[in-house]
Parts: sequence; structure tokens; C-alpha cells
Amino acid sequence: MDRDRTRPHVLWTKMAVASGGGGGGGGGGASDSSDSAGGGANNNKETTWEYVEAKTPAHTVTTVDCCTSCYYFCWYQHVHRNDIDSLYQRYFLHLNRRSLTALLGVMAALCALGALLDLALSQRPSHPPPAARSAAFGALLVFYLALVYTTLQTSFRQVHLLVCSYLVLGSFVVLVSLVSLLDPGAAERAIVSDLWCALFLVYVSYALVPVRMRDSVVAGVLLAGSYLACNLALHADTLHWKRVTCNVILLVAVNTIGMFSHYPSKAAQRQAFLETRQCIESRLSIQRENQKQEQLLLSVLPRHVAMEMKADIAKKPQDSMFHKIYIHRHENVSILFADICGFTSLASQCTAEEVVRMLNELFARFDKLAAENHCLRIKILGDCYYCVSGLPDPRPDHAQCCVEMGLDMIEAIALVRDVTGVNVNMRVGIHTGRVHCGVLGLKKWQFDVWSNDVTLANYMEAGGIPGSVHITKETLQFLGDDYEVVPGEGGQRHPYLRDHNIETYIIIPNDKKRMAPPENNTSAALHGVAKEIRIMGHANARRHLNMGTKGYVVSEKKNSQEEVNDYLSHAIDAHSIEQLRAEHCKKLTLTFHKADVEEKYMKEPDPMLGIYIVCAEVVLVFIFIIHMIILDLSWIRVFIQIGGIALIIMVICIILCLHLELFTAVIPSKCYKISEKLTGNRLHSQVISIVILIIVYVCCMTSAIMPESEDVASCWYYDDNFTMIANVTCMQENYVNVPEYLTLCLALVLLACAAVLVLTTVEKMVLLLLFTLPFCALSFTWDDSLWNFVPGATDVLYLKTVVVLVLCLYIAVLVIHGFQTEATSRLDFLWKLQAMEEKEDMEDLQAYNRKLLGNILPAHVAEYFLCSDHRHEDLYHEQCDSVGIMFASIPNFSEFYMELEANNEGVECLRLLNEIIADFDELLSEEQFKCIEKIKTTGYTYMAASGLTMAQEDIANNVHIVALAEYALRMQEQLHHVNEHSFNHFKIRIGLNVGPVVAGVIGAKKPHYDIWGNAVNVASRMDSTGEVEKIQVTQEVYSILEPLGYPLECRGYITVKGKGDMLTYFLTGRRKPAVESANNRL
Repeated sequence: MDRDRTRPHVLWTKMAVASGGGGGGGGGGASDSSDSAGGGANNNKETTWEYVEAKTPAHTVTTVDCCTSCYYFCWYQHVHRNDIDSLYQRYFLHLNRRSLTALLGVMAALCALGALLDLALSQRPSHPPPAARSAAFGALLVFYLALVYTTLQTSFRQVHLLVCSYLVLGSFVVLVSLVSLLDPGAAERAIVSDLWCALFLVYVSYALVPVRMRDSVVAGVLLAGSYLACNLALHADTLHWKRVTCNVILLVAVNTIGMFSHYPSKAAQRQAFLETRQCIESRLSIQRENQKQEQLLLSVLPRHVAMEMKADIAKKPQDSMFHKIYIHRHENVSILFADICGFTSLASQCTAEEVVRMLNELFARFDKLAAENHCLRIKILGDCYYCVSGLPDPRPDHAQCCVEMGLDMIEAIALVRDVTGVNVNMRVGIHTGRVHCGVLGLKKWQFDVWSNDVTLANYMEAGGIPGSVHITKETLQFLGDDYEVVPGEGGQRHPYLRDHNIETYIIIPNDKKRMAPPENNTSAALHGVAKEIRIMGHANARRHLNMGTKGYVVSEKKNSQEEVNDYLSHAIDAHSIEQLRAEHCKKLTLTFHKADVEEKYMKEPDPMLGIYIVCAEVVLVFIFIIHMIILDLSWIRVFIQIGGIALIIMVICIILCLHLELFTAVIPSKCYKISEKLTGNRLHSQVISIVILIIVYVCCMTSAIMPESEDVASCWYYDDNFTMIANVTCMQENYVNVPEYLTLCLALVLLACAAVLVLTTVEKMVLLLLFTLPFCALSFTWDDSLWNFVPGATDVLYLKTVVVLVLCLYIAVLVIHGFQTEATSRLDFLWKLQAMEEKEDMEDLQAYNRKLLGNILPAHVAEYFLCSDHRHEDLYHEQCDSVGIMFASIPNFSEFYMELEANNEGVECLRLLNEIIADFDELLSEEQFKCIEKIKTTGYTYMAASGLTMAQEDIANNVHIVALAEYALRMQEQLHHVNEHSFNHFKIRIGLNVGPVVAGVIGAKKPHYDIWGNAVNVASRMDSTGEVEKIQVTQEVYSILEPLGYPLECRGYITVKGKGDMLTYFLTGRRKPAVESANNRL
């Protein structure tokens, strides 16, 4: 309700903003075009050219606001954003040119018809038309044809449109003056004098001449003034005050109708243009964000996997017994595992934050080397790095790529060793075979590889030699004679290699071949050295160098507003108006070819409905005043017209006044709903408009049925006592031309119909014909005494025919105007609809990307990498003081995994593992586990943490530790459920710890989120040293859970690598109900 009550004030704000430069076919006015043609002299101005909605409540509208709105309505020019205004003019240039060409054609035909009529009338002996007028018609005909030729030229531009428009307006003033001055007796001889021409030209100056509102108002006033001045000068002695008054009223009425017709059309055009531009701006903004999301997404997942996932997200969810598994099998790939030997010694000299920084810099370097050597990084496990060559696209040199990658990694770590003085080295193992690659689970997807060959490659690294590349026989077969090798004797260093009789080799690097740098690679080498030195904080000058170049890069980026304008400019150039109309609209009715688009168009509400009805009300008031002046109205006719006026006022109150809160206290809320329903869509607005126009027409026609003039009746009654000469004198001095003013009153109704832009061209044409035909038929039934008021004017049929021709002329022009306005409205809607659909498509893509990113990185981390000022060199990390860490593994899954033809070489085993991990992930969607963040899965080990993003008070109350303990218990139950349905006997082993960690991302170009710290290592040991079907926790976790009533069993002291003896406990179940209820009471 609050939104609706502010709507009228929003409407006036629309008028103020949208009407700027809105005059005349959207082409802008004099200053618009000149600014545009002049190259945008005001580009430095800061005024924003946009659609603004005022949020001030409507009941606070003051008199000053209304006066300001009226000023904007008639006189507002344009907002000084020449780039946008120039696009707006180009957007409507073709439509404006067609409108102007149609008007020029009508005017040329009118001049030709006038010349032909003068030629025909010149044969009459009485009152022949003056030759000067015929010559003027001929000159204007040539003038209009010349302008038609100009508008049809391909080089026609906005400045030409402007000049032609002003020339046409000037010709109108000349035409009105010439018609009166060149034949002073015309007003006395013609039953429909030159007033119809003045009214006609006034209206078309608003409706069909593409200039701004203020220019149309000036032209309308000049035309009205010229006509009145000429008539007063020529007929001052014979004009009766009633005729002068009616003429003034008609001219004011047509100017008013013209403004009511002009403003909604151009305001709607400008509003549609702004909304279209806003949609395009939003679309491009979303597109830029999508590009960042895509870049981030594809840095973590291969493109084919990411595209498959997005396609599945876009589809409707399907019921299935199993979750979708994204696994693909690849043959003939090489797998590389690399581990940093001595990293523990290096890390012991640094803080946790410094360790993360070192890993980030080092693995970023490895990612760069992987890209250069055509390897795909799979995952980072602590200080272990592994990648694959031959994915996703097969490569015949995959083995060579992995060997080169290994040798480059050894060289890179050598730089760290030289700089730090710490004995760190790289141990690299490579094997070639088959892998299953993809992702498992529903959350925090990480691309991984599985197979027995992957397991072997891992053991090749473990059984390797620091500083050497350790390969299997299968890899050597793909290498051929490219490298010198020696026996690796891996079986002597690792039992797995010995037990499986794996034949291994060590690559002997060719230092001369590798040390010869390619040409122009000096800077790249220096960059690599500088980057490795910066690991330990040296060479900070490099950061300042990056900072210096950053400003240049930013300055090169295109402004977002310029990008929007360029996009819109290309769209305008690529799609002509004729092309769009032919593709999407029917030729005659202009309805859209697609029924759904037509339905959407008809459901669009028209915000200008109130203006249309106010225009109809004003027309009816003017008609009533004229009828009161020229006719002796009976009380029935007065009652009908006053009733019509009151009825329309009531409709206006329903539509507008209710939203102004003028009658909130006395009108029930249902009336507001009625108002919304009446104005809710275009169809309802059309019905209301047609009803209002019928009311106006009926009121007008009450006087057309057997009209009777008071002056005519009294004069003919007086004729019983006076001669014909006296009677004629009476009529010449007092008579008001009743047929003329009745015809022009009907013309006002027709113009009011044309001003209702919500009606279609077909509907307008039907209404115009239905309004005109009965009037023409009635006009032929009027008594001849109403026509023969001038001596010698005996050709009544001719006069009646002129009435029909004048009304036909009005109908023809109004149909042309209606066709132009509807075509513009529909094309505006089409542009906006296409822009909105593209924006919605981008939003859908954005939602898919965000959903994928949310399953790869935590939400706050993804936002950091998507921010506009993020640089690849920036390191993301945060210190978390109290974090719960959980490792859960299924040790006997390795016994279950076998690669057989019956299980699709192990894919079906991975499918079951995917179901288990997916069940664990689904538990995290529950409200009680919202504080838990899945970190990663490695093989059959599941890692999660709690308290990474929680509020301080929740961390202080250890809520997240309780949630993590409950989650561990639920995981046990869920695995038991899986065992029951899969007839397996998987055993889960879980370890919990709590402590400070550093959470961050390493490899910023290919971000990998993880947590580091001593607490993480201890949690991992709680898993690896634990017992199946049990949850082993540390003393810190025990001190939190035991007071809360959780049953814990003391295991005693166990030996933990790197920590010595530790006292641990087993969590055996949920908290006791009595303690739980007591805690709830507290």
C-alpha cells in the first residue's frame, strides 16, 4: 500500500525527467541536435541523465511542485549528457524521419488538392479563387516535395531532421496566413472556413513534427495567433463575439490536446530508452562479473567439467537413486606428484602466515610452470603438488611435459634453497597410465584424479630421491630416447614399489640443453628469480614496480558508461527500424508474430492512463462550453453533458486521487485494489479509454441530433415583420456557423481519441470511423436553413461534401500518427524486452556461476576474488583463533576399490564413494551445521572445519565445536545407513581437534582454499592414529564437550608424529538428555 500511495508523485517525477528533450519523436530539439552535431561540448558536465523515482509521499506535493512539474511538462529541455542524448536521437532518427516524411507527403497532397480545387472553382463565374492562392499552393507543393526528397537520402542525419522540422513549422505559419489573407471572403463563403486548417496544422505540429515540446508549444501559439490576427484584421466589423470566443476555445483546445498527445508519446519513448539502456548497463555489469566468475571457475575446474555442471544446474532436478557423478576416464596420461623435502625445517623458522605466503608464492610459480609445460594442476595437499598432462585434451607428448615440469620444479626450489640457506629440495615421481578424473560430492568441489595408476604415481614420489625426477617403465616407454636415464631402484626406498615389482628410473637432466635460454626470455627469467626471492621478503622494489604499472592498466580500461554507450551504438547500427518491424511485427496490425511477446506487451501497464483521461475530460469541457455558446441546449442535453463530465471526473479520482491519499479516511481499501486492477495492464487501460471516449462522443453527438441555434431561431422569427434584406443583415451580424462548430467539436473528439496512445492503430481506426460515419449521416439530415446563411450559397451538397472531406483528412492523419506511435511503442517494448531477456540470461548464468563458486570456495573468499580491485599478486589469508578441525576417513575403501571390466574400470566404485561424500555434504545443509565449512576431500578422507566465519560470541561459547561433534556422530550414522543399503561394511575413522589456524588461498591465479597450522596437523593425526568406528579427540576438545554432558572415554597417551605423547579421548555418543535440558534452561 505504501508503494502505491507514492505513485502519483513518481508520475510527476517521470514527467519532469522523461520529458526532457522528449519533444518530437524522441529526436530532441534544437540544442539537443546541435550539441550532438558539435561533438558534445558539454561532456564535462556531471548531471546524470537517468530515470529517477521520487520516494517522497504523495500527500507532501506542494503548489511549487505542481508548478515545477508544469514547467517541465512544457518547457524542460534536456539533461546535459550529450553522449546519451546523442544515442537517444540516433535511436529514434529513423522513426522520426519516417514520421516527418509521412507528414510531408500529406501536406504535399493537401497542397495539390487545394490547387486542383482552386483550378476547378476558377471556372465558376461567381467568387473565383484568387490566383495568388493557387500560386502559393503550387509553391508549397514544390517545397514539400523537395523536403520529401531530402528525407529519403541515405546521408540524412539528425541535424538535417532538425532543419527540415523547423522549415515545416515555418511553412505552417505561412500557410495559415496565406489562406486567410489571399482570400478575405473565404470565411464568409465556406461552411467550414479556414479554421479547420489552422486547427489541423496546430495538431500536426505537436504530433508529427519531431521537435521538443517547447518548440511545438511555440509553433502552436504562433499558428493560433496568426490565424486570430488575420481574421480579426480582415473581419473585425462582421465577426460576432461568439464566433471569436469559439475560435479561441477551439485553438486552445487543440493546443491542449496536442500537448497531451505529445508528452506521453515522447516521455514513454525516453523512458523506454532509459530503461533499455539501464537493462543493457546491468547486463554488461553482470557480464563483467560473470567473466570474473568464469575465470575463477575455470581456474579451479576444467572447462568441460564446469560446463557440464552448469548445464545440469540449469536443468530441472530429476529423481534418481544416485547423485550425478562427474567422472571421465582418460587413457595415456602422465601423473606427476611432487613433495617439498625439508619444508618442515623451513616452516619451523616462520609464522603460520609466513608459511602460507611462501606456499602461495611457490605454488603460484608451479602453476605458471604447469601452464608452460601443458600440465593441469590437480590439487595441493599441504606441501605436496600434483598435476597431470594429457587432460582434458590428449597429447602425444604428455610424458615429456611431465618430465619437463618436474625438472622446472626442481630448479625453482633450488632458487629458494639458495636464497634462504635452508636445505629444501623437490622429490618428483611420475607414472603414465589411466585415470578417472572429475569431482565427487555436492560441496566444495575440487578436480581430482583416481585410479591405481594415480596411487602408483604417489608412491613413486614417496620412493623418489630429492632433486631428481623418478619415473616408471611405462613413462619411459613414452619418452623414448629423449632423456638419459639410470635405474631408479625405487623398491629399495618404498615397500609398495618393492612388493609390486615396479621398475623405476631416474632422469639425468641435460644441463646444457636446458640452460640455453630462448631468445628474448631474459625478462621472464628475471621475473622468475625475483618472484622466488620475494618469497622471503627480498626485492620489495618489484612490488613498487607492479604498483606503478597498475595505474597505467587501470587508465586503459574503458569506462563502464562508455562501454554501455558503445554497445547500444552498435546495436542501433546493426538493427534498423524496418528490419526489426519486419522480423517481429505484422505489417498492417503491428501485432507481434509471437503470441507470447504480444501477451507480455498487453500485460504492460500504461503509466500515462491518467493523462489520457484528463485529456478526454478537458475536451468534453471545451465541447460543452462551445455548445452552450452556439446552441440553445435543452435541459436534457445539459444534463447528459454535465453527467458525462462528472462521470469522467469520478474515473480520474479512482485512478489518480486515491493514490494521492486525498480520500484515505473515507474510501475503503477495496477501492485501491479496484484502481490497481483497472490500471494493471494494457488491456484494462484500453477498455477504460474506449469507454471514456464513447462518453465524450455521446455528449458531443447529443447536440448534433437536430441542432437548433438560438440566433437562427430568433432571426427567422423576426423575419415575419421585416424584409429579406433586414433578415440577412441580422444573420450576418449575429449568426454563428453551427455546422462548422459541430464539425470541429467532432474533430476535437477525434483528436482526443488519437491522444490515447494505449489504443492500437486498428482500435483507433475503428473508433474514428464509428465516430465519424454517424455524424456525416446526420449532417446530411440537417435542415438547409443551417447551411444557407449567405446569399448565393445554394450548393448545400457541396458544403456537406466538404465536411466529409475535412473529417476524412483528419482521420487519415490521425491513423498515420497512430501507426507511428504504436510502431514506436512496440519497438521500444521489443528493445527493452530483448535487453531484459539478455539481462535475465546473464543473471541466470551469474546464479549458475555463483552456485558453482559456492561449491568451490567459501562465499566470503569468492567475493574477495571477484572484487574489482583484487590483484593476482594479492594474498588472501585470515587468522582464526578457535577453529574446530575434523578429519574423517574410510580406511577399508581402498580394499573395496578395484578396476575391473565389470565395474567399468573402477567407475562404479567411485560412484559409491560419491554417494557417501554427497550424503556427508547434504548433512551440512542442515541449519545446525551451518557453521561448518567443508574444506576438501582427498581420496577417501573428508576434511571439515567449524568457526571460520562465526561471530566472536558464538566462538566464545564453543557453539561450533558442539556442532562439529554432532556432525561427526551424524556421519557415523549416515555411513551405517549406506552400508545397510549397499551391502558393504565400510568403517569410518574420525579425528577432532580445536585451535588456531590460518585460513587462506594459495595459488591466486588458480585459487585453492585451505587451512594451515599446528592444530590442523594434530587433527589429521587424530584420524590417522585413531580406531575405526570411533571419534578420537584431543584434550582441548574434551575440556569443551565433557562439561556439556557428552560421554567421552579416555584412551590414554598415544605417540603422535611431531608431537610426542598426547592424551586423547573417544567421543562415544551424544550428550545426556538431563544435561542438555539443564543447558537449555540456562
